[in-house]
Amino acid sequence: MSNVITVARRELGVFFSSTLFWVIATAFMLFGGLLFTLYIQSPQAQATMMPLLSLYGTVLLFVTPLMAMRLLAEEQRSGTLELLMTSPVQDWQVVMGKWLGAFAALLSLMALTLSHVFVMSRLSEKGLDLGPMLSSYLGLALLCAALLALGVLTSSVTESQVVAGFLGVMLVLVLWFLSILNQIGSEAAWVKGVAYMGLSDHYMHFGDGLIDTRDVIYFLTLTFGCLFLATRILETRRWR
Repeated sequence: MSNVITVARRELGVFFSSTLFWVIATAFMLFGGLLFTLYIQSPQAQATMMPLLSLYGTVLLFVTPLMAMRLLAEEQRSGTLELLMTSPVQDWQVVMGKWLGAFAALLSLMALTLSHVFVMSRLSEKGLDLGPMLSSYLGLALLCAALLALGVLTSSVTESQVVAGFLGVMLVLVLWFLSILNQIGSEAAWVKGVAYMGLSDHYMHFGDGLIDTRDVIYFLTLTFGCLFLATRILETRRWR
């Protein structure tokens, strides 16, 4: 486990020294601040962060692949991945460490939205309902974990960051919109099975203030399933 922490710390340092990360962080906070300002000035505004957190999750569909595209693709292009693989670090430790470092960086980005929570709590006469808000933030964290794992997977199959980012966005969007199949009203088992794989419905349940173990298991399965596949892809490189 110490190797995983070492890789994660290295990756976290790379993120915090990366211009791209700070550009993404600045753009995210400017956009989030604009949404927050428009929301609290709306006549229909309520003392809840749930609608905003749902919108933040939608923004992450595009932000997360951009953060994850370089995790393994850049290592492959520069040849440093081979150095990692010949060091006393196992493949799963490399994958897990890189994902964990990116996850910590993304959580720090999400933590900036707590400033909006503070402002809303000050503006609200009765305060905020902590239960639904915590549920929404839990859903946001699980979504971040799954999207980053998808990004790690696409980054493992190519040496090009651009290709990895494009594949990541496409894969995320496909999974996000699979839930639309629920609206066609088909009773076919395969349709319901494919629709269940959709990200959006599972995430929106948290925004409704519901914590369903099925949704938690879905995100955990998707996260670790993608990390497992990325590890297997790296292992194949040893035989090339």
